[in-house]
Amino acid sequence: MPSTATRLGAVVFTAVLACSSCGGQSAAHRAVDAAAHATETGTRDLMFRSGPDTLPATLLSPAGAGGPVPGALIISGSGPTDRDGNDPQYRHLDTNRNFAEALEGAGVASLRYDKIGSGAAGLGSHTGGKGIDFDLYAQEALDAYRTLAHRREVDPRRLIVVGHSEGALFALWLADRLRGTPEAPRGLILAASPGHRYLDVLSRQLTEQYRAAQSAGRLPAATAAAYIRDLRTVVGTIRTTGKPPAHFADPAVASLFTPVNVAFLAQADRQDPFVLARRLAPGLPVLVLRGTKDVQVDASEVRRLMNGLAGDHRAERAEIPDADHVFKVVTGTPNPATDYPDPNRPFAPQVAPRLTTFLRGTFG
Repeated sequence: MPSTATRLGAVVFTAVLACSSCGGQSAAHRAVDAAAHATETGTRDLMFRSGPDTLPATLLSPAGAGGPVPGALIISGSGPTDRDGNDPQYRHLDTNRNFAEALEGAGVASLRYDKIGSGAAGLGSHTGGKGIDFDLYAQEALDAYRTLAHRREVDPRRLIVVGHSEGALFALWLADRLRGTPEAPRGLILAASPGHRYLDVLSRQLTEQYRAAQSAGRLPAATAAAYIRDLRTVVGTIRTTGKPPAHFADPAVASLFTPVNVAFLAQADRQDPFVLARRLAPGLPVLVLRGTKDVQVDASEVRRLMNGLAGDHRAERAEIPDADHVFKVVTGTPNPATDYPDPNRPFAPQVAPRLTTFLRGTFG
């Protein structure tokens, strides 16, 4: 969720889940290799169908595998985040690519893809942003999962889903959608996952921004209080009507709540991570990752998510020292405005061994 406030103004907000049209077998598995592009590292570019759209994807397989290996679908965070975990504003985050390489080192193949509105996918059949909503991204996630399952390099009986930030919400949805079926995932990795409903997360983030502006002297106390009160009204209106209010106390947030964004927000907000976590199949292995310097998904999100996972689930929580929201190392006090554009920050070294331990416990 790099900077929720800045992302919502985009044509596409991002996501993947809550699909009223997800019944039946998808044609997504009929993937074709793009230009038969493969390298010695096991990287292959391919395309798959999702509804009327064709989406580009990258499959990274462990080199030298003697047969089918476990597979992981990687689902991106919010905004126009592409298959590598980058967007037009931040081109060097590489969140998904870093997770894919960590999975490869653990002997797991991974599929990551450009959703509509990101990377090479463009807007596809959705001219002007029409029909870009939660259901659309849900179908894309399901089709990508089935594409992975039908790859000859992958053992369809050993699949997991890795969701980063907003993608973790979709990972939970996907596990719930396929629960009790032969194609259900064998485990989940939820990285920087929200634990509250979507509009509650957004409201908290914006409230913190208002309070920070007040503390810095950039916003009068009375104005900050009025903006925070109005934000509660905005959330209530969207939840009640599915539409944005006619007036915003803070004109700057109007661009966040355009009709296209609100259509997605209203749908995504119905998916409560806590409830989805409680509905997971008994005994399903789940790894919850959070960087200790993540300023976008705070500890309260993880606590609520872990409460939902309590009981008969094999849930583990791992705090990654000095890692931020995209699991890169932060030296000193985190500041996404200056941290995210820095291409020289390393991926947190504790992530890969933590994934390996979890995967060994999941697949044996």
